[in-house]
Amino acid sequence: MLRNRSIMQVNKSLKLSKYQQIFFIILGMLVAETNVVKASELNAGFVMNKMSADEQVSYVAGVVEGLAYSRYLRDKPDQSGMKCVYDWYAGENVTRQVDQWFKRHPDKPVGVLLHVLIKKECGA
Repeated sequence: MLRNRSIMQVNKSLKLSKYQQIFFIILGMLVAETNVVKASELNAGFVMNKMSADEQVSYVAGVVEGLAYSRYLRDKPDQSGMKCVYDWYAGENVTRQVDQWFKRHPDKPVGVLLHVLIKKECGA
């Protein structure tokens, strides 16, 4: 009984909160990145010209995920806004639309550009 209780306490202390998990994911991504980029340089032009296709997809998907989750936090328990963001991202012409938008505004942050596109489809 005492042993089970101590195991449960250890397991409980090892569990991370969702915010700690997000922090460690981001920290891991930053540490694993070999090309250190200043935040001011991480714009649409950098994504289009310096990242590989796999990196572009991963980065944009991560930004979209963050925007969708942010929308959920604002609207909860209503999930329709978050679902709209995911549906927009899964749409047919999204890749072409994002590429054109990034090429048109290479000096702007990716999150801001994606927010504008998503806002047109899903509202603010």
